[in-house]
Amino acid sequence: MNYQIEKNQIIIKIRATNAGKFQFKTRKTNLDFGEIFATRTKDFNKTIYLEWQLGYDAIVSDVKSGKKETKLKSFSFIGDNKKEKYPYELSELLYDAIKINLIPKNKISNLLKEIENYSNFIDERKIEVETPKKIKINDVLFEETSIKLPAFFMIETTDNTQVEIHIKQQQNASGTQPMVYFCIPITSFTNFEVLLGRPSINTDELTYIICDKNISVLFDLVKIFAMCSKRHNFDIKEILKVLLKQI
Repeated sequence: MNYQIEKNQIIIKIRATNAGKFQFKTRKTNLDFGEIFATRTKDFNKTIYLEWQLGYDAIVSDVKSGKKETKLKSFSFIGDNKKEKYPYELSELLYDAIKINLIPKNKISNLLKEIENYSNFIDERKIEVETPKKIKINDVLFEETSIKLPAFFMIETTDNTQVEIHIKQQQNASGTQPMVYFCIPITSFTNFEVLLGRPSINTDELTYIICDKNISVLFDLVKIFAMCSKRHNFDIKEILKVLLKQI
C-alpha cells in the first residue's frame, strides 16, 4: 500500500496489475462471484473492480523480517493469539485520518464503545451442507453434496465501493475463517479514464482518495473486521485503544 497525505486527503496509489492482495476482477452485478481480469492482455472497461484483501495488523516478527511494512512501528499491542503486533494497513489509514482531522477523537471513542457491545459474530454463522445424492463419473460412484460457505456484501457505501466478507476454509488447518475484501470499482478511482479501452503497463497506477466525503468507508471497514469473530473483535479494540493513547 502506497499513500500520501495532501490537503486533508489520503491519496492511495495502487498499481494497475494483479499482485498479491490486489486483484482486478470483473462481474455483471455487485453480488456475482468475480472473475480475475487479465490486466496486461485485456482492455479495461467500466465493469472492472479492484478486490483488495485489506489487513489491519501485522505480527512484529513479520515486520522485522521484511515480510510486511508499517509506519506505526512505535506502537504495539498483544493480540488475541498472544503475539506482539503492530497496527497495519487499515489501522495506518485510520491513524493518519485522525492526525489530519478527518476523524475527531470522540468518534474513535464512540466507535470503540460500539464495538465493545458486539455480541453477534460472522464466523458463528451456520455452515450449510446439502443433502447428498449419488452420481457416477466415468463409471465411478460418488456421493455428491455442496457445502455452502456464507458470503456477506455491504454495498451501500458513500462512494460506490463495497465491503465483502467471505467465509473460507482454512489452509493447513481445520475449520473456517472470515476473509474481508475492500472492493473498489474502476470508476471510483479519480484517474480511471486513462486506462479505459487498453491493457495496463508497468507504470500505470490508479488513485483512490479518502476525504471528508467518504471517510465513513474507514468506519465501515473497522466495524466489519470487529464483527468477523471474537478474535478480530479483541484485536480491533486493542488497536483503537493504542491509537487513542497517541492522540
